[in-house]
Amino acid sequence: MIRTFINEIFRKLIHISSSVIPLTYFFLIKDKNVMATILIILTLTSLLIEYVRLNRKGYVRILFEKYLKSVLRSKELKGHLTGATWMLIGFTSSVIIFDFEVAVLALLFLSVGDSVAALVGRALPIGRVWNKSILGSLSGILFCVFFGLAINNTLSAQIIIFGAISGMLIELIPLKINDNFSIPIFSGFIMQTLKEIL
Repeated sequence: MIRTFINEIFRKLIHISSSVIPLTYFFLIKDKNVMATILIILTLTSLLIEYVRLNRKGYVRILFEKYLKSVLRSKELKGHLTGATWMLIGFTSSVIIFDFEVAVLALLFLSVGDSVAALVGRALPIGRVWNKSILGSLSGILFCVFFGLAINNTLSAQIIIFGAISGMLIELIPLKINDNFSIPIFSGFIMQTLKEIL
């Protein structure tokens, strides 16, 4: 049990480190086409690695099983795409579909909000719904709003709050779609829609 929790912490620390992508987009690159191109290349590379890992015996599979087994979920070991690949698919889709400021926040909501929700939910499993912690989801919302307000200077607080709530709500609901894809897409869709109508 303790080992599982430690593995989850390590997995979520890797998850949080992915925030370097939206932060790079926000502070350095800022060009949608350049960022989309970089993410497409990373996603295709990740998919190629997944293909080799899942369909061929060799050093790639050996490396995954030797060094990454502890942070991979059982379904990922049995043939599903890893969370990292789903994250890149979600990042790429969001950057292509949404406006710059919306995409940055949607990506951050996944990197930071989802990680906080998972860690708090495991540490303090208060208010269980669909095997998820309400306290974890609320913590995720608070962190999403905090980071959103801290770096954003164009979207209204109302849009950020609704985006944060929608991102953590879709994480809470037990959908069959990987939440590394559904969180940025759903929260981005909500923020983009509100941006157009408000």
